Amino acid sequence: MLHERIKSSTAEDHKNAERHSYGKEIMDRSLTKTQYAQLLTANYRYIAPWEKQWDLQLEIDTTALQLEQRTKTTLLENDLKALGIDPESINTSSLEAPSTLAQFLGRMYVIEGSTLGGAMIEKQLKLNPHLSGCSFDFYGGYGQNLIPFWKSFLAQLNTVEHPQEQDEAIEWARRCFKEMESCFINAKSLNLDS
Repeated sequence: MLHERIKSSTAEDHKNAERHSYGKEIMDRSLTKTQYAQLLTANYRYIAPWEKQWDLQLEIDTTALQLEQRTKTTLLENDLKALGIDPESINTSSLEAPSTLAQFLGRMYVIEGSTLGGAMIEKQLKLNPHLSGCSFDFYGGYGQNLIPFWKSFLAQLNTVEHPQEQDEAIEWARRCFKEMESCFINAKSLNLDS
């Protein structure tokens, strides 16, 4: 099954991206508002242009993915605005658009997986005294639909059976992790004092 292959093939890329996403600070509840703003900005830089591409995927049948229920851009915009940051002022990434379902699913694997991890992050953020008054819409993601949405996504991911298409999905997942890592690194240099 592709899920197991993609998970093991991207494990190192996943760790590299996580190294730059304030994991220690999130877990020990020392994350500052500035660091939180940097995390939101990094995610917005990547997710906003990714979701804009969804409407352009005319050749790829994404109906079963229920994309209209998986949007995160508005959640990020709400959290950024709550910190006094205008999302329109954020330069977003220039992303190559996927041309096959396998490529689409490879990138989506990373984003959906981060939504799954977001539930744990949200709990820690809510307990962080430095973040009182902040909005956590993005990390709250799908709420009670989190597990059903993840299982639904995995069912679609595992429909990719041809080895060449699986390799393509894995390559795009690896690329996504590297692009997200770059977004995290670049966001850390921004002065976003709120």
